[in-house]
Amino acid sequence: MQDWLIILISFIIFWGFLYLIGKIIKNKKITIYPFVLIAKTGIGMEPIKSKNRAKILSIFGYISLAISIGLMVYFYYIVISTFIARYFVPNSTQTAGFVPLIPGITISLDQLIYFLLAIGIAVVSHELFHALIARAEGIPIKDAGFFLLAFIPAAFVEPDDNKMKSAPFKSRLKVYSAGVTINLILGIIFLLLFVYIAPKLIDGVSLVSVLSNSPASLANLKPGMIIISVNGTSTLSLQSFMNILNKYGAESNLTTANLVLTVKYKGVIENITVFKPYGIPNLGISVVQAFKMSWLVSIVSALYLINLGLALVNAAPLAIPLPGGTIQSDGGYIFIESLSKIGKKGLQVGITFEVITLLMILSLLTISPIRLP
Repeated sequence: MQDWLIILISFIIFWGFLYLIGKIIKNKKITIYPFVLIAKTGIGMEPIKSKNRAKILSIFGYISLAISIGLMVYFYYIVISTFIARYFVPNSTQTAGFVPLIPGITISLDQLIYFLLAIGIAVVSHELFHALIARAEGIPIKDAGFFLLAFIPAAFVEPDDNKMKSAPFKSRLKVYSAGVTINLILGIIFLLLFVYIAPKLIDGVSLVSVLSNSPASLANLKPGMIIISVNGTSTLSLQSFMNILNKYGAESNLTTANLVLTVKYKGVIENITVFKPYGIPNLGISVVQAFKMSWLVSIVSALYLINLGLALVNAAPLAIPLPGGTIQSDGGYIFIESLSKIGKKGLQVGITFEVITLLMILSLLTISPIRLP
């Protein structure tokens, strides 16, 4: 049975079991819908009393609002340009789009834990800063908790509704935008950390897949092998590996190539000879950069990808209908609140934009694997 089918069956059984438990055990703090679990902690927080701390956080709120608006504009630039390239440019080879996180399909099971850890950190940070700015603006937090959407863990804070509605317009916008900004900041920090540590930990080129009946397959190359040199020349980086392949004609169907690859596999180093005959375009392999302490590099790369992605998507005006209610993005709240100032027509325009945005995102969904280093 294929991995994705096992995952799908396990997923349905898991949620079916949870749903039945929710029906049997009634608990006001836990609500279970199909594929959605919401759990409240009952923990509230009062507004921040320190004026200096509140002032600093209020300034952060203004900066956050400007950043959120900028990201919203950038989001539409990406979406519109990608949409035009995909659907209106003749003979377009545009394959970019929004890749959903689907275990076993777009995310390999061996890397799922890194994504879940990154999502957990990103979402908790996001909600923490919503709470901080709300408290700085004099809005108490009534409750906090977490929810599980399909397989994605998330957290939430619940400001006091009455205080939130009666708060000044600018205060509400600052609260909405705080989460987006902290995700952007964390994304940039982890991206810089990745750029710093990755070159220091390169450890060859890892084989991800080997095409059946290809020169690599006939030479008995296997996924998981790490290539450290070609014909005696070190190829620790992906770029140096590609340069060597081109040098010896291994990426052209107009040449023959005879390569001796030094590989590491299960703790053993060996030499493997690969012959690429004339008329065959390549060795038939797909590769990624290999790293020492690969778990660390994978965690850091997942953290910057998830935080930057969450910041960008959350800045967009979006509303996603789900069982039990609608999840609205921070950008959605900012957009709707701002246009509501115009009146009912403004509100209608805002809702229309949210629907159009969701439809455009759905039209740009791309099922392709996301592979961490």
